[in-house]
Amino acid sequence: MDIYDINDRFPLNGNWKYKGQTVFEVLQKDSGYIKDLIRLHPTFCLSEKCLVEAQHLTKGFYDEWVKPKHISRNNLLESLRSYGVPYNFDFNNDEIVKLNMLKLSKG
Repeated sequence: MDIYDINDRFPLNGNWKYKGQTVFEVLQKDSGYIKDLIRLHPTFCLSEKCLVEAQHLTKGFYDEWVKPKHISRNNLLESLRSYGVPYNFDFNNDEIVKLNMLKLSKG
């Protein structure tokens, strides 16, 4: 398991969007990226202390992206779209906290 603390830097090698930047820096400008890593990356998680700090830093953040109301068969994948641009995410979210804690317990 890759457990990150608030001042840990993302690796310079590999397929990381924010290479060399700290978790703190990324939480400030693209907290949704960290949320997506917790949800989609099999070994990424935040330490308990980092998660508490993330909750404090992102309290009141909200996602401004709105899914399309009507999704056609040609546009089905749009409903599953990953975010390609920075977006805000409030880490005071039970689903993400539970998933992160589950990963920590397996680590």
